[in-house]
Amino acid sequence: MSAFDLDAFVGRSRALVESAPPATRRETRTWLVDPLLETLGWDVRADTCLHETTVDGTRLEYVTAVGGVPALLVAVEPYGESLDRDRAVSLLETMAWTGIDRAIYTDGRDFLLLAGTTDADRLACRLTALPDHESALAHYTRETIGQRLERHSRPFVARQLAVARDEIVASIVDELTAVTDQGVAYRAEFDSAAGRFVERLVAAFSDDGQRPVAGELEAADADVSFEFSESGSSSDESEATREPMSTDESRPNNPSTGDPDSSTDETSATEDCETDAAADAADGDESQPNGGGADAARASASRPERSDADVDEGEYVVRFFNERGSIGAIGHSRSDRALVAAAEYLFERGLSGLSVPWRPDDGDDTRAVLHESPTHPDETPMTAPRQLSNGLYLETGGDAERRADRVEALAARAGFRAMLTGDWE
Repeated sequence: MSAFDLDAFVGRSRALVESAPPATRRETRTWLVDPLLETLGWDVRADTCLHETTVDGTRLEYVTAVGGVPALLVAVEPYGESLDRDRAVSLLETMAWTGIDRAIYTDGRDFLLLAGTTDADRLACRLTALPDHESALAHYTRETIGQRLERHSRPFVARQLAVARDEIVASIVDELTAVTDQGVAYRAEFDSAAGRFVERLVAAFSDDGQRPVAGELEAADADVSFEFSESGSSSDESEATREPMSTDESRPNNPSTGDPDSSTDETSATEDCETDAAADAADGDESQPNGGGADAARASASRPERSDADVDEGEYVVRFFNERGSIGAIGHSRSDRALVAAAEYLFERGLSGLSVPWRPDDGDDTRAVLHESPTHPDETPMTAPRQLSNGLYLETGGDAERRADRVEALAARAGFRAMLTGDWE
């Protein structure tokens, strides 16, 4: 890509927005984003370029590919309506999950360039400043990305599986339903199981220790300021009246900029298997938890039997992020067992120094989430205590929403952030 091409794109775009700025997202795409991608060498009309799709719960206007391998994610807002913090964070999380390490987020006026997965480098600039960052934009051309994708490897399979997840799951469910007597009645279970299967495949292929190096955008611009402007702000608002905000706020827990490949190796697929195994081990005894003496016996005698209505079959996935990005995930078909697996995972990776009985800061001193016995501080038995591998008892009673709150509270106590997907709500 030559500087002349980029200068020409910016010149045409400035003339367009000064005469008649785009009024909708579609016009923003057609008048500004399509020409930018074409300037970068992408064919937005090719069959390999997906439009208006959702990947890992994140809405995307474009997913471009090279040789069938997803290569670049692009999210678009209507011109001048501002970039959204939550969507920027969601985009970063999708990059971490899929392994697709290039993304552009823009409203046609502001541009946020992301490179990397577990530790994404960022560059933010205005439309008029794009020619000043030609070397950074070179990382997003089809030619440059294509060269990096010439040698196929396992992480590229993960990208393809992640982008096609919904289609793959639907195909598996259709096949299972067709070959099973009265299979329609079990379609929800097939869907949950197929979803977990594909997600484990993504995790297994995404981490082979040889991820493509993302590279830094521009070290000199690592501290560039960027603002997420307020919704509804006018397109001709002066830059002086808009409050700048560091791009650090667009990333999970404000991770520091650095080499994407220098993060911990805790994203390995074996961790997912270990946490599932921990959940199964914790669920191996459906009777009274071991230990606890008289208190345990009292809890057992007082605890009502769980009915089928209390068993919430579905898909309960928890992904954990530290200051550098994604570190792993757990999942289960039941929310109570997902809570147990999440607690085991966190105790193995940073949750320590707790004083029991422990509870989130909800103002109720009579209830406990973790205790050394299956009772609450007021000596009443827990509703559904489960003994963890460290000997503590975890309260798993309540509905999925309450269990989700406990997962998030435990993750926060361990210094992580939890992203819950599936059927938690």
